[in-house]
Amino acid sequence: MDQGQGLKPLVQKPLFDPTYLNIEYVFNKILGIINPIINFFTNGNTWHNLGILSMFLSIVCIAIIIFSLVRMREIQIHEKHELDHEITEALARDSESARSQNPRWHYILTLVESPNESDWRVAIIEADSMLEELLRDRGFQGDTVSELLEEAKSGGFATIQSAWDAHLVRNQIAHQASGFSITQIEARRVIKMFQNTFEELRAI
Repeated sequence: MDQGQGLKPLVQKPLFDPTYLNIEYVFNKILGIINPIINFFTNGNTWHNLGILSMFLSIVCIAIIIFSLVRMREIQIHEKHELDHEITEALARDSESARSQNPRWHYILTLVESPNESDWRVAIIEADSMLEELLRDRGFQGDTVSELLEEAKSGGFATIQSAWDAHLVRNQIAHQASGFSITQIEARRVIKMFQNTFEELRAI
């Protein structure tokens, strides 16, 4: 058998006949897709409309930001009122509890609830004086409240730091007199610090 007869031809038929490929038709189809996109971005009305849309979105965003800021402010004011209300109620409960236990402490609470700023300062001074007497009654030694607090601190009392911070406010009042301005909220906070120590000392 002749070996040349068993070989298959190496040249195969092409996938398509380039004779029937219309390049111009394909190019026109591509341009038909691209041209609307190009016309959209080169059209002056497109950018004009985009500018109007951007301005509208900017106004909406600014309005949302302003609304959020106003709402946050309202929430802060509401929380402040709630906190003031809770402090007032807590002090009122403490006042009722202390009325039958310690007349001097009740007097201090009455002063701090007064509408007069001068009474708030007197309340802090009275509380500091009451603290000094209590520390001496407990056997602590010292010529000043600061020295008494230092000795009490070594005695393991947990609230001495609160009493120390309150005493520093009392010193400011004593040194500056009427020149020292204080709000009622701050005065209540200072009295509360004294109260923490008085409760630990079982004075109230």
